[in-house]
Amino acid sequence: MKRYTVAIPEDLKKEIDDLPDINWTQVAKESIEKKIHLLEEFEKYERSRGN
Repeated sequence: MKRYTVAIPEDLKKEIDDLPDINWTQVAKESIEKKIHLLEEFEKYERSRGN
């Protein structure tokens, strides 16, 4: 598995630190996967419209 480093604002880091029971790596992974899926679906839609 590859590693990917993400910079986040300090205030967001503090909020993350306040919720230590959350698997933030998993949250980020699922969010990225969802965004990729949405972009793929959008591209399919655009192609089906002939654009």
